[in-house]
Amino acid sequence: MTHRSTPAPAPLLKAVLFDMDGTLVDTERLWWDAVDKVAVGLGRPLTGADQPDVLGRPVEYTAGVLSRATGAPLDGVAAALHREFAARVRSGVVPRPGAVALLRALRHEGVPTALVTASPRQVADTVLAALDAAGAGGFATTVTADDTADTKPAPDPYLAACRALGVEPGACVAVEDTPTGVASAEAAGCHVLAVPSLAPIPGAPGRTVLASLEEATPDRLRALITGTTGPRFVVRELTTRRARVGEEFTATVRGLVRGLVRGPVGETHPGHGFTFAKAEGPDWVRVSADGRLSGTPTGPGSARVTVTAADPEGRTARLTVRVPVAAAGEPLVPVLRVMSWNLWLGGAAVDGHRDKQLKALIDADADVVGLQETGPTSARELADALGWDHHRAGTDLAVLSRYPITARHGDPAPGFYGAVGARVRLDHDTEVVLWSAHLDCAPYGPYDACFEGLPEPELVAREGESGRTGRMRGILDGLAAGLAAADTVPVLLVGDFNTPSHLDWTADAARLHGDRGPVAWPVTRAAEDAGLRDAYRVAHPDPVREPGATWSPIHRDHEDGSGRPEPQDRIDYVLFAGDRLEVRDATTVTSGFNAPWPDVADNDWPSDHAAVVTSFTVRKESPRNP
Repeated sequence: MTHRSTPAPAPLLKAVLFDMDGTLVDTERLWWDAVDKVAVGLGRPLTGADQPDVLGRPVEYTAGVLSRATGAPLDGVAAALHREFAARVRSGVVPRPGAVALLRALRHEGVPTALVTASPRQVADTVLAALDAAGAGGFATTVTADDTADTKPAPDPYLAACRALGVEPGACVAVEDTPTGVASAEAAGCHVLAVPSLAPIPGAPGRTVLASLEEATPDRLRALITGTTGPRFVVRELTTRRARVGEEFTATVRGLVRGLVRGPVGETHPGHGFTFAKAEGPDWVRVSADGRLSGTPTGPGSARVTVTAADPEGRTARLTVRVPVAAAGEPLVPVLRVMSWNLWLGGAAVDGHRDKQLKALIDADADVVGLQETGPTSARELADALGWDHHRAGTDLAVLSRYPITARHGDPAPGFYGAVGARVRLDHDTEVVLWSAHLDCAPYGPYDACFEGLPEPELVAREGESGRTGRMRGILDGLAAGLAAADTVPVLLVGDFNTPSHLDWTADAARLHGDRGPVAWPVTRAAEDAGLRDAYRVAHPDPVREPGATWSPIHRDHEDGSGRPEPQDRIDYVLFAGDRLEVRDATTVTSGFNAPWPDVADNDWPSDHAAVVTSFTVRKESPRNP
């Protein structure tokens, strides 16, 4: 007979200890601005190197730094900091995204919470009143800079909170937004959830880093204590493709859940083994155990469905799914959202890039997407996770579509540069053709113009030497038949063209481009001559007011180490032809905190390009048809 020992129970989450400034409320920026105003008045403006002496620090500490640096009296500096910060706090504090929901969820589950701040009691009381008004009060205890001999980064504040609650630090999770606060909590022995505000925080043993409190749940905080990971969805909310009354609808959420499920022989499998169910939603929507939503809508509007994913141990995650429903006889897709995005060699330079890519696509609410630099697997994996159609040609070009792809166009095996196309059915009588293009990167025109000072004729000649001009003309030759019929089937050409636009480098905008302009960049001129219109410039005609730069969210200085500013240019485009499309809006997109190259591993945005997203009204027919 074999005796089996009973495993010790997993440690429970006894309390959650919250920092205040920058974590629960958006005051870290207010504090930085207050310190900067005082510092400027003392003749010593702040720089990024001052972050460790400002962020998460009490007034007296930062006052001491400024006093020693400028010779100003310590008491006077401290009084000025108190005055400037208090004035900003009184003007209104705003809870950070996800803060109120997390505090309410912890209160609902009976998990005690504490506020642990380096701010003085007077400021803390003002913030507490604002949180109470938002329905997120109820802290079991509060520790401020007035309550301990030493404050952050010393462990004293967190140890004081644990003593007041009667819990061990190892059974608590501290939620912080600065390296100073993280050091304090970890020195006290707490597990840490870091949600960086202004300064980056790397991951570490016992420390989890999230981009936002919107990603935090009580179960996820418990996982920090137990060392196990329950399920979670990549996003909190998802909008599916549009449905229509009386027509069968399907979607899937299986590819959006993450977690580890133990297999039959002890191994773990990420993303598999979950059971899905509908927690809330209209009767017509069914949710199968494998994460498939289906049904036939009975009325127009917006159906909201709450889907749960449970692992074999009973831990769950929840996702809100919105299904837009058109009335019978109405167009299925009256507004089309088109996105172009260079994934930067698949995104591999950024940790967790696949989930960050999914979140970006979902947040953009894109319908069709042209991708460049996908690598061999990104397009398929993204499409599978979203339940979308896709067309990949070669290893680095692809089209993703929320709606069915009915035909595939172009060279089936292009190289790193080239173009691929797909025909997409939006409705019974409405299709569009989307091409995704990537043009050669060197020589790069803005470097020739801003660094080398080449005159316009040489810039135009160099575009030809790069291969971009010839490649674009070849792509346009392949689109000629489609462009001729674009009033029936609209044509979209999107992509990373690696060149500026003649619509941007105007005489009025010369100051944005090294005092150069106008320049008749030939690639965009060729597209315009072929009948394609630049959606971003249709929406934003003035390149001075709306430059729309997509290169680059991470390169502010040239990477050769010279210290020269990197030219910021719009080199990613959504072009269109056909009068069934009318531009409603266009924007460039990045998200979250993004450190400059080369320290990009923890960035929220997993690319070196911004994306471009354009909304089009889709007419039932050309207005020129009789």
